[in-house]
Amino acid sequence: MSLETVLLLFDRKRPFWTAELLELAGEDPSTADELEKKGLILRRDGGFVLSDAGRERFKQWAAESWLDTEPAQDPMDTDLEKKRLETALRFDAGFRGFHGTKQIFIAPELWFFPDLQVDRLYDITPGGVRWLFPSDPLVEELIKKFPRQRQPDPQDLDTLEEWVRERQIPTGTFVPDLLCLNQCDYAYYWRHSVPTDRFGFLNKDRLFLRFARDVESMMPVELLPDIAKFSLFLLDNRQVYLPGCFDIDTQEQTAFTWWFWAVETRDEAKVLLHKLRPLADLLAAPAMPTDLWVISLEDLRAYDEKAESFYEFVDAVAECLTR
Repeated sequence: MSLETVLLLFDRKRPFWTAELLELAGEDPSTADELEKKGLILRRDGGFVLSDAGRERFKQWAAESWLDTEPAQDPMDTDLEKKRLETALRFDAGFRGFHGTKQIFIAPELWFFPDLQVDRLYDITPGGVRWLFPSDPLVEELIKKFPRQRQPDPQDLDTLEEWVRERQIPTGTFVPDLLCLNQCDYAYYWRHSVPTDRFGFLNKDRLFLRFARDVESMMPVELLPDIAKFSLFLLDNRQVYLPGCFDIDTQEQTAFTWWFWAVETRDEAKVLLHKLRPLADLLAAPAMPTDLWVISLEDLRAYDEKAESFYEFVDAVAECLTR
């Protein structure tokens, strides 16, 4: 493989590569040694990152190849970047997709509204957790202004922007570690489009993944902010961007939306499952319809097949909390 091909792997969303990950991506790991000798990448934490010279060369080679991509910056957390990239590569290798398409995004920057203060999201009670945001005045106003059972209209986006501006609605950022979109039977769907489909979710299953840390000491309450953001993000899509066709697609088939917590080992997965299973329905409630899952990198690494479908792959490597 050429030096150019490997250097261009170090883009904004993939700032950290190891020899093992390069091999997993189908590249020759020895190419990294050549790039290091030329001063284009540097060794760090058992892997490689771009040097300043490497960023400049990246821009040059990307422009020559007509690629609209940006070079990686120095990663703040190489361990997390390694896990994100490995998960993305193993998801890509794990299933074919059934006569369809798959898209995998690392740390996509999504946005949602309204972005509420924590004390308006949930309340910790002696008996557990009470979700507050579904009855928040701004959320109720959103639901009333954009009813779910209607036909999508391009004017909806203008109406939304006007409402956000006039009411000074706070907008938040939602960044899962991984987003996987799966579309089966592409031939039946390629003609369908919705002008308000801001995130490209129409007629696709969506898998959102977040890495959980320190699961032995972690308290389930620490997961509530992520679930709240996830739920508000889904609410925006169900009410504003894809009304009437988010959970049921244009061919009257179910479009699944799933949330995954990922950990490194099977033992960590068992701990997390034990902690969360009694609370699974409560955690999932504000995002329904959805399912919550737990997956480990250890199980992903052990999976040496190529599943025919997204669903077969997920069932083989993950465990569902809500079924």
